[in-house]
Amino acid sequence: MKKVSAIRSIKDISISRKLFLIVGTMAVLIMLELFTLWFAVHTLSAVRALVGAEGLWSKAEKDAVYTLNKYYRTHDEKDYNNFKKFMEVPLGDHKTRVELFKPDMNIDSARQGFIEGRVHPDDIEGMIKLLRRFHNISYLRNAINYWGQGDSIVSQLIPISEQIKEQINAPVPSQKILDSLLQRVDIINGDVTKLEDNFSFTLGEGSRWLEHLIMEILLCVALTVEITGLSFSILVSRSITKGLNEIIKTADKIKRGDPTVRATVFSKDEIGQVATSINQMAEQLILSNQELSHFAYIASHDLQEPLRKISVFTGLLETESKEVISEKGKMYMEKIIKSSLRMQQLIEDILQLSRLSTIPEQFSSVNLNNIIAQAVSDFEVKLTRSNARINSQELPIIEANALEMGQLFQNLFSNSIKFNNKSPEINISWEIINGSKMPEKYWATVSYKFTEANNRQYIEQEKFCRIYFKDNGIGFEEQYLERIFIIFQRLNSKNLYEGSGIGLAVCSKIVSNHHGSITATSIPDEGSTFIITLPVSQSNFNPKAALF
Repeated sequence: MKKVSAIRSIKDISISRKLFLIVGTMAVLIMLELFTLWFAVHTLSAVRALVGAEGLWSKAEKDAVYTLNKYYRTHDEKDYNNFKKFMEVPLGDHKTRVELFKPDMNIDSARQGFIEGRVHPDDIEGMIKLLRRFHNISYLRNAINYWGQGDSIVSQLIPISEQIKEQINAPVPSQKILDSLLQRVDIINGDVTKLEDNFSFTLGEGSRWLEHLIMEILLCVALTVEITGLSFSILVSRSITKGLNEIIKTADKIKRGDPTVRATVFSKDEIGQVATSINQMAEQLILSNQELSHFAYIASHDLQEPLRKISVFTGLLETESKEVISEKGKMYMEKIIKSSLRMQQLIEDILQLSRLSTIPEQFSSVNLNNIIAQAVSDFEVKLTRSNARINSQELPIIEANALEMGQLFQNLFSNSIKFNNKSPEINISWEIINGSKMPEKYWATVSYKFTEANNRQYIEQEKFCRIYFKDNGIGFEEQYLERIFIIFQRLNSKNLYEGSGIGLAVCSKIVSNHHGSITATSIPDEGSTFIITLPVSQSNFNPKAALF
């Protein structure tokens, strides 16, 4: 429970504090790693110094025995003095050994003993700490025991050397006693050599054990640093990614006309605040849609009704007053009627666009051939008058909203007829494409199955039905390709063609409601091609009805 609470508290802090927490934790762990490394280097250095001190001890003992043997042969006091000088090394180490393991150790006395033992001053501190800290470890404990035994045996050389000197300086030296004393020296030297070998071997084993131990500690610390840093990074990254994916998924659904969806708030950090804002925005959008519906009612009744009356009464006035009204007055009457009719159409288009934003999905099997046939029937007079030709492949049956599909193709037919300086020719065809051929900039448009899973993988595995609606109208420049589906965008500034600038925006909204995309290509004075892409999973490819 405490672990879950700790994770929750980390999730709820701000992203900047999360980053500071990661950096701070990593800094502490790296300091720990550096301290461990420093300790390891100093400990191994102390082991190296102890091995070196043992070598000095052993060499000094051998030199002492050699000079004592030489003194036995030469009777030269200089050789005896050299013997005492070499003995200072084991005697100094003995002083340190005895002092080290006293309860009230005198650190200065211990240092002085190692100095007399010819240990470098820089190594003394580390050696003392090593012997004090690890003296209970079996390897070091055995080495210290060998050291103590060697001390006891080597210390016997002092009284023997004094007896040898006494015999040499006697008026009548006893060769028998001297030989016996020298034999004892040889025995001591042999015993010490064995202890030195045991000491060196044990210390070597201990050095390897300590090296392995330190390497394991360093490895554990390094793994702790890496795992902790990686865990923190994954925790923060997943928290941020999870929140962002939830926000993107929710925003995408809201964009597609579902303001009732809500983003799950996983934390109280900046990502959670954005998710909360998205939810508040959705609430406000619902209120706005309600106000829009209210406006639609007002517009449909309070705006259209007066306009209809204006049109009706203007028409009656024109009929009843044909002989009274001048030609100029008739022209004014005609302009009033056209303007009121145009205003009615504009209001109707706006209402239609607003309804597309509020009506929920109601899909059923729709035969696109029937949709095209109905659109042709609606425009029969204009098509006949303009000598239009319509060539259409047999189209599939799809799952769609029939009314919206009808409005989509009616708008496309209307534009193709309206923006044409010659006999209109419309060609309708379709094909199946793989998602991998979809331009990436349209992926978000068709990602109606968007989840936290990889959207790229979904798109590339999906199949789409692509419908081509091609005309031979006036076309438009490439610079307008991104603008034509925006409401009230009129590319003809000279008003040579009537229109509200809403038709293609309606088409875009209809296709978006069907989880698809609509794009266009165009060549000025040659025509335009509108490309409608819908997911195959919504289509049943059993085309029916006749060709046009």
